Amino acid sequence: MYSGRELGALNENWEGWRINKEELIVPGGWSLTPDRIITGNALLELNNESDRLYKMRIMKAARLLDNLNSIKRQ
Repeated sequence: MYSGRELGALNENWEGWRINKEELIVPGGWSLTPDRIITGNALLELNNESDRLYKMRIMKAARLLDNLNSIKRQ
């Protein structure tokens, strides 16, 4: 992928979006990796009330992994 590339030139719907290495940066500054997009999609698919416990476990695991990633970068 192209680093630092603005995507607004593609279409006005992409205004403020950009690519930085392997991440897609949204206008609000959040970075999206392919793993985060897949995880988010999986969470959206878990809409049954019976799956609420699994959602909590997945979110807890995601936060733990994110914290480990933050520590590793320091």
